[in-house]
Amino acid sequence: MASLTETALMARKLIKLSALVLAAILVLKLGISIVNTYFKVVNPPPPPPPTVAFGKLPAIEFPERLHPELTLRLETPTGGTPDLGDRATIYLMPTFRSSFLALDAANVTAKKMGFNNEPKEVTERRYRWESDIFLPSTLEMDIITGSFTLKRNWQADPTILSDKQLPGKEQTDAEMTNFLRETGLLNDELTAGTTTITYLKFSAGQYVTAVSLSEADFVQVDLFRPSLSDVKILPTNPEKGIVRLIFSGSREAEKRIVQAEYNYFPIDFEQNATYPIKTASQAWRELQTREGFIASVGNNPGNIVPIRRIYLAYYDGETSSGFLMPIIVFEGDNGFFGYVPAVTTEWLQPPLPS
Repeated sequence: MASLTETALMARKLIKLSALVLAAILVLKLGISIVNTYFKVVNPPPPPPPTVAFGKLPAIEFPERLHPELTLRLETPTGGTPDLGDRATIYLMPTFRSSFLALDAANVTAKKMGFNNEPKEVTERRYRWESDIFLPSTLEMDIITGSFTLKRNWQADPTILSDKQLPGKEQTDAEMTNFLRETGLLNDELTAGTTTITYLKFSAGQYVTAVSLSEADFVQVDLFRPSLSDVKILPTNPEKGIVRLIFSGSREAEKRIVQAEYNYFPIDFEQNATYPIKTASQAWRELQTREGFIASVGNNPGNIVPIRRIYLAYYDGETSSGFLMPIIVFEGDNGFFGYVPAVTTEWLQPPLPS
């Protein structure tokens, strides 16, 4: 029979052996974990495929424009095209007005802008209001989307050009916000948008850019959507916002805004899906073969355009397709912008027969 001392020694040896076995197991597990992590870093598992939850999407319809023949040169910082990833997120842009109540809703908006008469039907969804209360004015609206153009014939009042109470940038932004609030069109997305200010003169029957506020007859403000996760949202004309107002220097509030354009479509950020996109090199080939859209030619003598930047953005068109769609943007010198639809062709609906 083992003595008490021998039993204690055996217990100590067993504890040490157990500790060594446990340490070995922990080291082995740690080693396996490190090796697995290394292999995952070196050979990462492929990401899940794009969800394509909306099915086939309508193709982006760019406006038809005639542009001169251009020579495009790829002169990016790297000398090549960037990696834009293999997918992009598409967002739903629902039309929330029913056709039954659309005209009533449009009349409410028109009255807030001083148009109390019954409108004239231009097409099934476009209506025109007229007013002579302050200045001869017209308002034309798409009653389904709510997009509109307001024009006041300020030439009927000779004091418009003589009054020079033109707003500065901060005041212009404030007056634009007030206009949107009073017409019931202001929302969080527009509040978070960015603005650009342009000084205008009226010459030979049209607006032209003025050098400074002191030389201007009017002040124009353009409101753009805020970026979406650092991705720009660009309209058809990259210099024209989804809201554009032109202010006169009149002291009379009713004659302050001489032109207004509103072309905002809401985005449902909760309803989205991912779709495969083209490579930048594929989009570059399409732009060179006139399959893309020249949003702005810019001022490029000789029609030779160096392309400096290529990036992914969203297209905020003049009409809504029901979705916020990605484009690949080619930005060049002196205001050149070219757009190519980003979603791969197999996930686009075929064009309707003409």
